[in-house]
Amino acid sequence: MSVVIGTTLVLQTLVTARVDPKSLILFGGIITVCALLSCYIKLRGTFPDVFRERMQLLLKGIVFIFVALATLRIFNHLTMSVVFPLADPLLDNWDKVLGFDWMAYFTFVQHNFLLNKILHIAYIGFDGASLFGFLALILMGRPARARYFCEIFLITATVSVSIAMFFPAVATVAYYFGDVAHIDGFSSVPGIAHVEQLLALREPSGATVNLLDAEGLAAFPSFHTAGGILLIAGFYKTRWFWLVTLFAVTMIAATPVFGGHYFVDLFAGGALAVAVSVLNARRPCYRGLFGTEQCRH
Repeated sequence: MSVVIGTTLVLQTLVTARVDPKSLILFGGIITVCALLSCYIKLRGTFPDVFRERMQLLLKGIVFIFVALATLRIFNHLTMSVVFPLADPLLDNWDKVLGFDWMAYFTFVQHNFLLNKILHIAYIGFDGASLFGFLALILMGRPARARYFCEIFLITATVSVSIAMFFPAVATVAYYFGDVAHIDGFSSVPGIAHVEQLLALREPSGATVNLLDAEGLAAFPSFHTAGGILLIAGFYKTRWFWLVTLFAVTMIAATPVFGGHYFVDLFAGGALAVAVSVLNARRPCYRGLFGTEQCRH
């Protein structure tokens, strides 16, 4: 986290994009309140030890998550201010070489009303599901799992954003359709929410980053896909595993359409998440984490 923050501060001096300081107020307020509550619970001697331990870990985790969310979103936008050629032709060609037909999949989802709605709900539910996943692991009495979950999310997101810097893309919907006004079958045109902000950052004058409406700009690899794998890894061998897996698979299936991702983005995001999850699980502090013995932190 320190490396990401330091790199972000350096980037801020090198690019023309600027962060709207007013958009930091909400994040700062949440972080401050949770930090103060954690201190209060630590000092209050009347709380049971188990309650104190879990609540402190919960509040510290929320502080960490919101610091990471704010920093990584700023990092993502500042890196996209470094103008590399748009990678859409390359990513589209990789899809074709691998035999994937994105347009056929898009059309199938577009004209299947029930599937369309289910995938849309799963896609927009990713952020909430990720935060709920952390909270659930704490409440289940799995502090080591909660810490592991936070770590693999931070590492994967950092690597994903760093790679995406070199593969900026308007993504499939804007690339295939150009004028998206005529696309029907959706409550709103999918897969284009990031385009305006991405193009604004590539202008010589730069842009102002407002954290309250800043979109994720990473195309390759797909972090939604990576996040689905991370949710599965976090809940592996728990009673919630199959329910979480069902949500994750549905959300990943929504990503080509509602995230506007090429299929190669999904494979890259999935491979990255598997690698980070496996390598982090092999650390000595997590020995036995996925077995019958649970380590504690």
